[in-house]
Amino acid sequence: MSDTARTKQRAVQKKDAADRRTLLIGIAVFAAAIVTAVVFLSSGGAPRETVEFPDIHGISFTGDGTQIRVATHYGLVAYADGRWSKPDLPVNDYMGYSGTQDGFFTSGHPSPGSNLPNPVGLLRSDDHGATIQTVAFSGETDFHVMGAAYYGETVYVLNATPNSTLSTGLYYSLDGGTSWEQSAARGLTAAPLQLAVHPREPGIVAAATLGGLYLSDDFGQSFTRIGGEDLVTFAVFDPDGERMLFGLDSVFVFTRTSGEVAPLPTAPAVDAEQAILFAAVSPTAAEIAVTTSDLDVLLSRDGGRSWRKIGQDGKSL
Repeated sequence: MSDTARTKQRAVQKKDAADRRTLLIGIAVFAAAIVTAVVFLSSGGAPRETVEFPDIHGISFTGDGTQIRVATHYGLVAYADGRWSKPDLPVNDYMGYSGTQDGFFTSGHPSPGSNLPNPVGLLRSDDHGATIQTVAFSGETDFHVMGAAYYGETVYVLNATPNSTLSTGLYYSLDGGTSWEQSAARGLTAAPLQLAVHPREPGIVAAATLGGLYLSDDFGQSFTRIGGEDLVTFAVFDPDGERMLFGLDSVFVFTRTSGEVAPLPTAPAVDAEQAILFAAVSPTAAEIAVTTSDLDVLLSRDGGRSWRKIGQDGKSL
């Protein structure tokens, strides 16, 4: 690992150490879950005001490509037509957020006054957050490292502590969390920070880890490292599943058919000693959104050729 990567790794680990979870996979693979979230508040039609935001828990595009949804400690916020808004939706601390065509899968904690148990277990929404359904593990588990297919019912989770159904390790469900199978995770020898699930092929899952990017095409039974051993903080498939975006402070593209890895035309501007923590790709246009550990949110509308900050240093723009 290079000196720069080690410095960035230490910065990310120090920033998020309080939210990390120890995870056993196979013989002793321990995972630390980087937890970040953002809150943007604005009033429709009112003058824009500077809003401070503490964290980001995940980011996705809606299925029609018209909105970016950001999962936060205080529910969901939306970005569309150049403005941030806070939809009138259930407010919970959405951890492990993974966007889908019509909504999301998530875990986390309930808001004050909610009738949900703490932790919430596995939740889903099929109407972009207007209603929330409890799927499993209610009151038992808060999954920090999980991923779901953009289309369909596939969900993967890394379970840190045994619950009533799962022991520790990597598990997947093909029916939206009703039933589960354990994955052996052979070859996954570095601590996972994030999971990316192929949008249409349930057996394909990737792990962004402290020691590189790993890919499995057999439901997580075995993994192969793609590229080097440097820290990878995020990974996401594009909606057609042909490409996977990943990286640390730059965005690289892995093309499945060719096996090639190449950088995007232009890297988003990430401050020194910081990293990209979450990314999303629009299903309808050449748009990419990323969030960083220093609470910047950047948007490219041309496939990564140029970038614009829509949030900076914990404040809305």
